[in-house]
Order: sequence, then C-alpha cells, then structure tokens
Amino acid sequence: MKKRIIKGSLIGLVALTSLLSCQGNDTPSEKPEEIIPIDQIDKDNIAFTEDDIINDKFGGIGVEWGAYEDTDKLIDGGWEKIIDHMDHFGAARIRLMINYDWFCQNFDDKGNNDHSDDTWTYNFTNKYALNMLEILDYSQKNGIDVAFGAWNVIGQLNNDVWGMMEEVTSDIRWAKITADVLNFLVNEKGYSCIKWFVNSNEPNLTGAKGSSKNYNNTYEIWEQGVKNVRKALDDIGLTKIGIIGGDTTGYRGCDEYFTNIANRIPGYVADYGAHFYLSNIEVDRGITLNNLRELVKNVKKIDPEFGKGRPFEVWESGFIDGKTALDSQTAIATTSYAIRMADFTIQCLASGMDGICYWDFDDAMHFMYTASATYPKEWGMFSSLAEASADKQELRPWYHSSSLLTHLFKKGNKIYSPIQNNTELDNSFRSIATISQDGKKGGFAAVNASLKTVTKTFYLDDEVSGDKLYIYNFNNDSYLLGSDGYIVPNYVIDGSLNKKLELQFAPNTVIVVSNTELK
Repeated sequence: MKKRIIKGSLIGLVALTSLLSCQGNDTPSEKPEEIIPIDQIDKDNIAFTEDDIINDKFGGIGVEWGAYEDTDKLIDGGWEKIIDHMDHFGAARIRLMINYDWFCQNFDDKGNNDHSDDTWTYNFTNKYALNMLEILDYSQKNGIDVAFGAWNVIGQLNNDVWGMMEEVTSDIRWAKITADVLNFLVNEKGYSCIKWFVNSNEPNLTGAKGSSKNYNNTYEIWEQGVKNVRKALDDIGLTKIGIIGGDTTGYRGCDEYFTNIANRIPGYVADYGAHFYLSNIEVDRGITLNNLRELVKNVKKIDPEFGKGRPFEVWESGFIDGKTALDSQTAIATTSYAIRMADFTIQCLASGMDGICYWDFDDAMHFMYTASATYPKEWGMFSSLAEASADKQELRPWYHSSSLLTHLFKKGNKIYSPIQNNTELDNSFRSIATISQDGKKGGFAAVNASLKTVTKTFYLDDEVSGDKLYIYNFNNDSYLLGSDGYIVPNYVIDGSLNKKLELQFAPNTVIVVSNTELK
C-alpha cells in the first residue's frame, strides 16, 4: 500500500490533552511515496483505490449484549423477540459482561487473612448463568466472536465479606475465579466463540470508597491482575484467549493505560481496547477521526504492533449529549442519533480501527439501583421490558442504520478510507468502502453531516463483482422498512461498484450502497 501524504494538512485536536507522550524508541517512519497538496484533491469525486486500504482484514462490528440482570422482567415472548432482532442485526462480535457475584457462593475465608486457602463453590444453574449460556449458545452457533468479562471484583459495597476491593483485580482470587469460570465455559462447555477476556470494566474510573468497588484501583494494580490472569489461563491451556488491553474509557484513560501497556506489558494483551462516549460536535465536525488518527500515530511510536498484531478496538460507544443522571440516553429514539452513530462508526473505521461495539443492544439488560427505586438503563436499540411502553419496545432508528453497517463491513473484509477524509478539506463529509477478500461483495457508506445538500460521485477501483446496486438512503424522512419491520433498500438499480455513481445527499444523511441486499 502506497502511503499518501496531504501536504500542509493540519490536524486540530479538541479535548485531547497530553495524549500519549512518546516514550521508548521511535520506530523508523515510512518514506512517503506520494505528496498531494490539499488544493489538488477533488473533494466531490471519490475513488476508492488500493492506496486507500486502511485495514486489509477487518475484525467486524458488534454490540454490547451482556447477561440480563433480571430475565423475570421481560415481556412474554421477549427472548424470542431478542433473538429475532439479533438474527437480523448480523453482529460479528459481542461484548458479554457478567458479575462473578452471580455464580460464587459458600465463601469461606478459613478465619484468616491468607487468601490462598479461601474456598467457594459455583452455581451455574441460576437464572443469570442460564441467560449467559443462552447468549453463548447463540454466539457459538452463529460464529459471533465474544469478549467475555466481569464488571468488577466480587463483593457487596455494604457487606464486603470477600475483602477484594483493596487489591481489586490484583487479588489472587480474581485470577482463580476467572480461570475457573473460563475453564467451565471453554474447556467443559466448548464455547470456542470466547476470544477475549475483559479484566474488569473501565479500570481508570475509580470512584469513592463506599460507592465504587474500583475505588482503590491504579494502573499498576490492573497490570498485576492481567499478569495473574494470563498465567492462570495459560496453566489450564487457554492460551488463545486474549486479554483486552485496557477497556478504559475516554482519551485520558487511553493515554494512561495504552502508554503503560505499550511500554511495560504489550505481550500480555491481545488488543488495545477503549470506550468512547463523545459529544455531538466531536462527531459532526470530524474531530473524532482526527483524534483517533493521532492516538494511533502516537501509540505506534511505542508499540509497532499497535493496530496490527495488537489491534485498536472500541468495546463501548455512544454519546454523552443526552445522558441523564440515571444513566440513560434521551436521544436514542431519534434519527439524528442513528445518523451520528453511523458517522461515529465511519470515523472509527477510517482511522484504521479493527472493530467497534455499540452500547448497547436492549434496555432490559442493565439497571440503575437507587435507595427508592430501580430504573432501566435506556441506551438500547429497543426494549424487551414488560414495563416499557409500546413505543419503547419498537426498534429504534439506530438499530436500522447500525445493521446496515454490520452487514456491509463484514469480518475479514478490506476497508478503504479515501484521501478526501480530511477535515481541512471538508469537516462534514466522510466515506469508507469495503470489499470481501474474494471480491464478490462490497460497497460503501458515506455521511453528509452538514446543513446543505451535496452531490458526490463514487467508484471502487479494485474489481468487485455484481451488476445490481442496493441503495439505502437514511435520514429523518427517507429510510424504508419492510413488512417484517426491518430495513429495506430505497432503490435497486442496474450498475457496478466499479463504475462512477453520482449521489445527492440531503442534509444530515447517511447513504449506504452495496452490491448485495444487506440482510
């Protein structure tokens, strides 16, 4: 792949302070083969060429589909509805989080402070475990890769009989429980779909003692936990299960954890995993793409395998504008949220990211517990809760826009990011393309985040078969649903991805074009 440099291009960073100081030895930079002045780029005629390949074997798009905290709250026929929605969604990966508290029982500390002789038993027959197994059954059957993990250490804030919160995940019992649970799931039950382990959620967010199990955590504590877990998994033959590198949230969290991982323990992690909850403006103006490109560049200076042998992936994604004090998102039912999440995805893939998971699939999975009431965390693509109103039980617009992307940008595909993806050239329009390894399937997605109508032409230079094009026009007025309630193309025309196609984009519009129907 030829490296193209846009001469004079400036990358402006917003809210990305002190990002990834350049520690360690710099790797030799690639010699640019072509320098293109920005004023010579045709921003309206977009050709996806071999030079534009940003990822030659993409990891895939997915969603947080964690074990449900209370399946008794689902509507009648709720699980069948959930499965039908997942069937049509087409996730390549999921993030499946559980609580060890659900399974561990009969704890005995032997009346001393020596954790090595503590004992406990496991219950894998309760409703939490059975639901976890249902999700894993589905994933195994459908070839979905699973990032499996525990939210945080075992124990209750108001009755911490385990005493794990001081040492957090560096407590030797954490690694023992992890190995026992994964031994049961992988070695005994045969769930080879589990590819990664999440060594606790968002370890950079500590909180206060009495309100957070993570109050005493530090990077060093988390690192020791990773080392302990790696050894425990290796000892039972689970050498192929990777550990998510960080699972940290925000740019500052990535700064601290990614830099330390790259310098200290790169060989212990399978990827660099992040959570990003962004403001609307960061996505609307392309700031996200700039920030992610800068992050990739800086970590590569420390770890040359960053983005390659150790890919960069987002395991939770959403928006902070619209988030409530009860941890719900007020904008999820709007088309604008759907368009922004698609734009968010396009910018992530254009940066070279290997995969992204959305937060989240179903409102019924997680709850906010207060002294007086329990509230569902409404971030999902629908709700399967019996208490939810009928409109909340319907699929939301961002389910449909996201399902188009999961079906088009398949695991193993090549991803193209054209030279026009540059905010100095245009900060409101972005596009990416994809072709399967066998050249039989492909297409592109583009977003116009501006308030004006624009016209663009597109073609893929690398050969891709097919003589029909399926065009999905997604905005507040135009996306179409079939009789089964799932998205269908607005148009089907004779044509080829290898021939120029002119498209008009209304304001705030995503258009997806494929040589196969996306379902």
